Amino acid sequence: MITYAVVGHNEAALLANALEQALAARRSDEPVWFVDSASTDGSAELARSLGAEVVGAPLGKGRAVATAVERCETKYMCVIDADLERTTRNVPATLREALEHTGADQVVGEFEWAAKPFRPATSTLWDPLTGALFPEAIPTVPNVPLSGFRVFDVRLARGPLPEGFGLEVHLNIVGSLDGWRTTTADVGEYWGTVRANPGLPADIARAILDLAVARGRLTPEARPQWDEWLELVLKLIAEATAEDTERRRMLMEAAARPLPPTLVGAATA
Repeated sequence: MITYAVVGHNEAALLANALEQALAARRSDEPVWFVDSASTDGSAELARSLGAEVVGAPLGKGRAVATAVERCETKYMCVIDADLERTTRNVPATLREALEHTGADQVVGEFEWAAKPFRPATSTLWDPLTGALFPEAIPTVPNVPLSGFRVFDVRLARGPLPEGFGLEVHLNIVGSLDGWRTTTADVGEYWGTVRANPGLPADIARAILDLAVARGRLTPEARPQWDEWLELVLKLIAEATAEDTERRRMLMEAAARPLPPTLVGAATA
């Protein structure tokens, strides 16, 4: 049994796309929820009109998913971003098929997104930080590690979750550390508007470093040096665009700088 949780904040314009995919994918009496992260645009009313149950949740993706996980009564939860526009395949149905075929604990949906070839949060945050601190997590989701399309055993998410957009990196890393088996499923092509999300890069970086401290990969005394290293990268991510080749070059150079030590007084990582 799977609970399908479409998660979003003020996504009334696009919400029907994700809910219709989830409603088509579910079997028998499996729940389909709209996890409403403090929306004010009528999203909840729309979700009810489409046949979904509305689960009220605080603002913040991680907080919203934690609320859903707390009340989930099925073994698995399929989380879908509510801003889904159009995909080649039904995303939750594809994830379900992969879960059944592989027996994995977590299946992450990977996709092609022609409109967004420039993904700085992956190349300049996930790749260097996770590669240095949690190298075992890198191969688990090789292409789209920040994918908001995934199905997982709810026990994987029972512990404390990041409050915001660090959810996906948290699940990737915790899964690799704690023996949960993660695989990926190709959900085809994705078409959608590339929207600014200024809080996402810092949330991702914070989630990785918080886990590194919690899991003993980074000492609390060394953390400030990593936060300082991040300042330039986060600044350049905010300034860079896909068309600005000079800013992109500066960003990649900033991300390629040597990382700080994981222990105070140790050699550079």
